Amino acid sequence: MSELGKSFKKTNYKYKSTTKKKFFDSHTIIYVSKKTGKTHIFQLPTILPPILLLSSITILTIAVTMTWNYVVTKKDALELERLRDQSLGLQSEVEALNSKIKNIQNQVEQVNYYSDKIKKVTTRTDDRKKSNSIKSTTQNIENSKPPIEHTPKGNEIGPLTKEEFDLSNKMTGLKYDSLELKSLFDVANESEYKTNKQLEDLKVFLVEAQKHALKLQSIPDIAPVRGRFTSAYGWRVSPFTGQSRIHFGIDIAAPKGSPIFATANGTVHKVGHSDDYGKFVELIHEKKMITRYAHTSVIYVKEGAKIKKGDIIAAVGNTGHSTGPHVHYEIEVSGKRHDPQTFIVIW
Repeated sequence: MSELGKSFKKTNYKYKSTTKKKFFDSHTIIYVSKKTGKTHIFQLPTILPPILLLSSITILTIAVTMTWNYVVTKKDALELERLRDQSLGLQSEVEALNSKIKNIQNQVEQVNYYSDKIKKVTTRTDDRKKSNSIKSTTQNIENSKPPIEHTPKGNEIGPLTKEEFDLSNKMTGLKYDSLELKSLFDVANESEYKTNKQLEDLKVFLVEAQKHALKLQSIPDIAPVRGRFTSAYGWRVSPFTGQSRIHFGIDIAAPKGSPIFATANGTVHKVGHSDDYGKFVELIHEKKMITRYAHTSVIYVKEGAKIKKGDIIAAVGNTGHSTGPHVHYEIEVSGKRHDPQTFIVIW
């Protein structure tokens, strides 16, 4: 072996020996106790500090990573919770809006209901009964019952005052200033209040309209029979004596047996017979008003019976001083006769 090779081998051996020696070297730590004065010697391998450092770095890295993941996860959880709360809040607002809309719909139904009632009350109609049989109509007079009033479905709560309306909004449990659907609530609240106000006004108007309609039912403004007008109120030549005399009513001709209607609400005052009137019936109404129906063939009512406008009370006849089937109709107020034509609106 050459000198160069020997020299390299010797140098390499020394390097390995030195490296191995450094690897297995240790650090000596001397610790002297203050209490006992004893000396404690610790031998720490040279490689231990790097391992401890590396471990510390690794643990710190893991801790930082876990902390970061926790922070991110916590943030996501808080965001999800916020979104959930927001969703629940929106759901509560939507439910509250649905409740308000249902209430408005119920109020609109009531508004339509009262509007229809007002229309029926204020619309002038022919109150005379329409029947194919006088007998069945007469039975209806005796056994008539007031119709059942159908009210709209709903909570049937009357209109709220402004104070009650504001209080009802406070009771929803929702803070108005924090509402997401605030604009929709503004529209709903305004609609709800206006509908309430309209409903309240309609109810007041209906009461007044019913009062006037009730008064109208006591006014004899319909013709007592559907027929042909033949003789007016006032002076005329009597077909029996040929002399002039006052005709205190009007004559309306119609086929014998045609229904004679009560011209206003009232009570049967008198049912009788005379040479002039033949079979006649008198009804008494408010303010001492009397309506008289003469020359009838049949009278279906009895004295004291309560009568409504349009009820059939008798049938056209030709009794008494009469030249043909007709009804002689008179109106008397406080003992004074008046021209029936000035009262009649519907013939």
